[in-house]
Amino acid sequence: MAVSRMLKVQLVVHAAVKDEVTAFLREAGVVEITDVSLDGFRGGIDEEEAGRFARLADKADAAIRFLDPYVKKLSFAERMRGGPLWTSSAVVEKALSSVDIESVAQRCAGIESSMRKCRDELAWSRDLSRELEPWRPLASPLESLSTERYGVQFWTVPEKIFDAALAQANEAHPLIQHEVVARSEGRAYAIVIAPLDEAESIAELLKLAGAVRNDFEGLSGTPAGIIERQTNGWAELEAKIARIEKEARELSRVRPELLVLSDHFRERQGLLEIERHFHRTERTFVLEGWMRAIDRRRIEKELSKRWRECELVARPPRDGEDPPIQLENRRSVQPFEFIMTLYGQPRYGEVDPTPLLAPFFVLFFAMCMSDAGYGLVLGAICAFFLFKIKIQGGMRQLLTVLFVGSLFTLFVGVATGGYFGIDAKVLPASLARFVLINPLEEPMKMLNIAFLLGFVHILFGIGVRMAVNFRAGLWTDAVFDDLGWIIFLIALGPLGYAFVLGGAVPAQILFWCGRVALVLAAVLFVAGARKEKNKLVGAFKSLLKFYSVTGYFSDVLSYARLLALGLAAAAIGIAINQIAGMVKGLPFYTGYVAAVVVLILGHAFNLAVNVLGAFVHSARLQYLEFFNKFFTGGGREFRPFRSERRYTVVRETGTKI
Repeated sequence: MAVSRMLKVQLVVHAAVKDEVTAFLREAGVVEITDVSLDGFRGGIDEEEAGRFARLADKADAAIRFLDPYVKKLSFAERMRGGPLWTSSAVVEKALSSVDIESVAQRCAGIESSMRKCRDELAWSRDLSRELEPWRPLASPLESLSTERYGVQFWTVPEKIFDAALAQANEAHPLIQHEVVARSEGRAYAIVIAPLDEAESIAELLKLAGAVRNDFEGLSGTPAGIIERQTNGWAELEAKIARIEKEARELSRVRPELLVLSDHFRERQGLLEIERHFHRTERTFVLEGWMRAIDRRRIEKELSKRWRECELVARPPRDGEDPPIQLENRRSVQPFEFIMTLYGQPRYGEVDPTPLLAPFFVLFFAMCMSDAGYGLVLGAICAFFLFKIKIQGGMRQLLTVLFVGSLFTLFVGVATGGYFGIDAKVLPASLARFVLINPLEEPMKMLNIAFLLGFVHILFGIGVRMAVNFRAGLWTDAVFDDLGWIIFLIALGPLGYAFVLGGAVPAQILFWCGRVALVLAAVLFVAGARKEKNKLVGAFKSLLKFYSVTGYFSDVLSYARLLALGLAAAAIGIAINQIAGMVKGLPFYTGYVAAVVVLILGHAFNLAVNVLGAFVHSARLQYLEFFNKFFTGGGREFRPFRSERRYTVVRETGTKI
């Protein structure tokens, strides 16, 4: 439950071992390198060499993208497992000697150009044939229809406007003639013969009427002959495309080497780019950055063992510096960092809320779902991807959170009698005996439980702030601004439950709670004015603080969503079951098939929607109702200098760092 303690480190290295030390730091991946804070700082790199590495990596990436469609397709399980390609430095050396990226990239570009040309030509040919098909009855060659004084236009006109459009054209231009070649699908295909000097005005008139002109300029032969020539060429073009695709598939055999080389040249570029932050002298270079305190001893030991020509100096952060943030949590809590980082990072020195939100999140998630059947299905799906597919990365964190939430959902569903929307009254005795509360029959009781959990959640947030103030030595703030308000709100709790929500509370408890609240209100009023020199201003500000009671009350009310989402899930489940019961009566056993389809699709939809809703609303309660009691945030993530390969991971057999 902490943010890693950071140290500002400065490493002075002899220029002779610069490349070795830089490679070591990259493989160690523990230092976030920054600009050196020295007077006269000067960095710089070999721009030409860095550009060469970048160009080679870009060409490898372009070849990889082109060849991707032609490699063997992975199974669904293999795609879900994902992960990089394991390789070694020997494989890198072999790829460098066996594959010429420039040549492969040039071949890929040539194949892509040829393929695009053939596909464009085939697409154009098919489009032309499709456009000429209605004109097939025209027996005259297209080039013979025009004369020195008259030209021919080809028009596609909607049937409903055909007569009116041609009549309007004839009225404006009496010399024109037209002939309908074909009629099909509500359109008339007509040729219009017009004087050349009137062609443009006639075309404009027909376009305004809604006709579409077909441009067959440059074509020779009858439409039927042109279509035949085009279709005869399709087989040759398709065969040519097939040959080009075969060449691409053969070339895709070098894709693994391209993956290796792309990462290799990106790494070489990265090693050069990082030197922009180095300070150079004639014989040494200096680098500066941030390191976790826990890594300092190990790195110092490795550096001193490998090179005598370097010196590492470390110090704590100074005022005004902005150390990066690295969260440190137990393995069981680490998946919940996914939820934490969706909101942001804590500031350096601030408490990490991840382990604090974890139990509340899964409990709220379970209450929103409140169905043991859905919990069982969700758990099985998550377990399949986690333990069978072994999915990695951020998706693994999310699925782990959902898996833990599904276990809590299972227990909450058993306690509330939720099983795929089945009425709790018809449950077997073996399941019914575990039902503690039925939200559909006792919604107010469930609502009170939601409010109680919200009340505890909010008080816990104030308690965290109190602990932070105690740790910082702010004893008066912790006592009067935090502990005093916790006790004050606890005293107001029974009063609010009785007089606002109409709950039953013994009169003796109400009496003592009222007295305690009045005494604490007086103490808090006096303590609230302590920070102001002007006592009148202090008294006014202290009085305004009591308005926050309404804010706490509205915060508690927002936890009603725990009941609302649970009821919605149950109600939709019941509706799905009722629909399945209605269609079950269809004849010839089709009703049973329809009922099964309704049940599977309906409950799958309900599960998906409620998982999304439960996750979003449970996270919202953490972010808006819990974090605002103690959490500031705004930290930046620790990004150490490390190997950031896109496709591969180098597996070495040497000494571990």
